[in-house]
Amino acid sequence: MAAPVRVASSTVIELVDVVSEVVVPAMRAVFTEGEVEAFSLRRSDEQDGSVALSLTVRGETFEYDFVQGDVPDMTTEYWCENLRSILVDFVAESRFGWGQNRDTR
Repeated sequence: MAAPVRVASSTVIELVDVVSEVVVPAMRAVFTEGEVEAFSLRRSDEQDGSVALSLTVRGETFEYDFVQGDVPDMTTEYWCENLRSILVDFVAESRFGWGQNRDTR
């Protein structure tokens, strides 16, 4: 069983919940079917409670540390929106999506 990941000082979330509540909704909001070739999550030693995400999208790699446990009062909704926004920027700066605005909000 995966160890819990702290999302806010008083909240603990399992890695599987990080996938379902943060990563998957953010990816679905930005990428089209078949673009994401692989993704992985791992605990990050960078900050207490952080999770490192690695994505391969149409041959390009994206890496980001998020769900920082030492940031008070942050929700999974906040981290999902934060990740979605970062992914929009990644696409706009990538070779496959140069200049595209996939910001649906």
